[in-house]
Amino acid sequence: MNERNKPFFKRYKGIFIGIIVVVVYYWALTGTNTSATAFAEGIPNMIDFVQRMFPPDFSNLGMFLLKAVETLQMAIVGSTLGALIALPLSFLAARNINRNKITYHLVRTLFDICRGINELVWGLIFVSMVGLGPFPGVLALTTHVIGALGRYFSESIETVDSEVIKAIMSTGATKIQMIMRGIIPQVKPLFINYTLYYLENNFRAATVLGLVGAGGIGMELLTSMRLFRSHEVLTILIIMVVMVAAIDRISAYIRKRVVQVENI
Repeated sequence: MNERNKPFFKRYKGIFIGIIVVVVYYWALTGTNTSATAFAEGIPNMIDFVQRMFPPDFSNLGMFLLKAVETLQMAIVGSTLGALIALPLSFLAARNINRNKITYHLVRTLFDICRGINELVWGLIFVSMVGLGPFPGVLALTTHVIGALGRYFSESIETVDSEVIKAIMSTGATKIQMIMRGIIPQVKPLFINYTLYYLENNFRAATVLGLVGAGGIGMELLTSMRLFRSHEVLTILIIMVVMVAAIDRISAYIRKRVVQVENI
């Protein structure tokens, strides 16, 4: 079709989209008071804050390490429970496995609720329910992981090779046998990757949960900041970074062993 004969909107579609993008970003930037000037003016304050953290104070290192271990325990238990619950539910949320629309939408809605509410909010809810300590943190992480991994697991299941499933079903296999022999082998690497990723993510999330009384090293970080113990804040941050790096290396090793990722 001749360019001049095209409808007005189609001729200037790119311009209209560009204008919409500019308007959306302008609206977002002004609504959040985002300002390069304010950021530049705040740099001296940040430099002063960082300078006051040095040198780190290791006098309470033992206690901080114990709290960091508690945070790691929260992440491990929360990730494991969330993955174990999300795994069977994810098959009910996969269109190619569950043809019942009612259960499909119910489970997807459950995942949306669990995932849509931040871990911090879940932490506040469970602290009010079972009190202070690491247990409400575990419950908060588990709930959020159910929603997140449930969605990722179900979407992975929906991408499996349908021909393999048909071939297995044609042998007279049951649905359970089809899942174990036809689907799990195909999605196992993705399941492991997602679970390990959320283990690392949950360690960081568990740290934040300490700010609402859900135990772990986050409570020590909040206390040190409130008492203006900048040297202890740096010590806690160092511990957090080291533990996240360690979890990342361990996760990479497990992926290499289980998924058999080759070094380039």
